[in-house]
Formats: sequence, structure tokens, C-alpha cells
Amino acid sequence: MYSTSKFSILLAFEIPAIIFSIIIFAYFAVNRTARTKVQNHGWLVLLIVSFIQVIINLPMPISYYYLGRVVPASDTYCAWWTWFEFSLNTIGIFLMAWISIERHIFVFYSNAIFQGRFKKWICHFIPIIICLTWTPFFYFLVVVISPYCSQEWDFNVIICGVPCYYINKSVGQFNFLFNVAFPILIILIVNVLLVIRVNYEKISHHQKINWRNHRKMILQLWTISSIYLLCWLPLMITKFVQITVMPTFMVDHLDIFLFAVYLVPLLLPMKRNQNIVGVTLIGVPTRIVGRRQIVFNMTNR
Repeated sequence: MYSTSKFSILLAFEIPAIIFSIIIFAYFAVNRTARTKVQNHGWLVLLIVSFIQVIINLPMPISYYYLGRVVPASDTYCAWWTWFEFSLNTIGIFLMAWISIERHIFVFYSNAIFQGRFKKWICHFIPIIICLTWTPFFYFLVVVISPYCSQEWDFNVIICGVPCYYINKSVGQFNFLFNVAFPILIILIVNVLLVIRVNYEKISHHQKINWRNHRKMILQLWTISSIYLLCWLPLMITKFVQITVMPTFMVDHLDIFLFAVYLVPLLLPMKRNQNIVGVTLIGVPTRIVGRRQIVFNMTNR
């Protein structure tokens, strides 16, 4: 086995992640109220993207860490893997960035922004659609079509090595700054501002906000955002220093930072914080068990 520890970590987290995701999907399937709430749409889309990563993308690095080589060793497979993994990773951080902004609006501004079909499309659905389509289009252009260079894949390296568009300095830097650093900074800044504003509003009482109603939304945001920041910030900071100041900065630890990104979709559906389970559910297992108990009691009367 090529990398026992990485293989074991991914495999150990993958099965619980699938189970928790299925539980959450089942809850949304039977609960129309939760499914139709605007504030739940972003979380549900993010969870679907995460689930696709877990069941389709993660088996590829798991196979590599087990065998120590890319199988099948073909250019088509490498192009597919790179496009698919890069697209899903960046879709996730763009969605998380938009969810952070949107949750800020839900807490501090009137929900009238999302009322009405036109407003809902402009301020809610279209940003989500952009998050889902921008990076797959970008990576299809630079990885699959690859007009800037002729790609030579390395079948002995994770994800077949570095795409050749990195050779083009402007394209590589744009990809890092806009598709990675920008959304991560948005997540960080919005959450810091949320902490500051929550404390300010509580102290000043300038705005009457029902904190009991918004407490769950704020805790959800902080909980899930922490996953992205913990797993992505070390890689973002390292790559930024390498690009701007020191190309050899933390080069021996880069492999660990890259591996940490694989943990995001695995931790996302399992993240707990007191009564928070998964992404959008507050005590979902309790609710499901409660419903089953009600049905059981009715049938035994």
C-alpha cells in the first residue's frame, strides 16, 4: 500500500459521510417546509456537491493512495479527474462564500430582498447558478481544451501532476487568486464581520433582531465555515507566499495541505455543534426517530 495513513483516513470518513448525507437527503425529501425555505437552498446544493465529491471524486485519490499510481493510466482519465476535482472543489468554496453573504442578509436585513419571483431569481437563484457553472466552464477551457499548452500527465503523481496551464503565469495566477483566494477571503471576512456585528448589535440595541430565531443560522454558518477555513487557509497562504515572495515556502508540507482539502466533503455532513447535525439540520435524527415513534404509537393503540 502506497500511503496507508491517507488511504485509511479517507476510507474511514467516507462511509459515515455517505450515511449522514443520506439521512439529510431523506429529511429534505419528507419535509417540504425545510425543502422550500430560501435559507436552506444554498446548504442543500452545497451538500449535493459534497455528496458527489464523496461518491465519485474521492474514490480516485483513494485508489491512488492504495496503489501508488494512477489507474487507469490514460490522458483521458487524468484530464477528467483534474477537471472534475478542480471544478467541485472550487464550486464548494464559491457556494460557501455566497452562503456566507446570503446568511448575513438573512440575519441583518429584511427578507423582502428575496420576496417576489424576480427578486428571488436575481438575488438568490442566479448567484447559486453562477457558483455551479463558472469554474466547470473555466477548467474545461484550461484543462480539457488546453489552448495554452500541450499537456503531459504523470501517472505516478496524485491527480496526474500539475496541469500545464500553470506554465502560463497569468492564467495560473488568475486561477489561484480568483477561483481560490477570493472566495476563501470572502468566507473569512464575512464571518469576521458577522462576529463583530452580532456583538455590536447586542450591545448597542440599535436594531431589534430576534436572536433566538437567528441563532441557529449563525451557528450553522460559523460551524460549516470553520471546515472550509481550517482546510483551505493553510493551502491558500502557502500558495500565495510561493507565488509572491518565496517559491520554496513550506514546500515540504504542501502535500499535507493539499490532502486536507479532501477532508472538506467528508466532514461537511458530519459536523456537529450541540444540536446541529450536518449542514442544515437541527437535530434531524431526533426528528426522524420522533416521527417513527409517533407512527408506532398510533398503530399500537
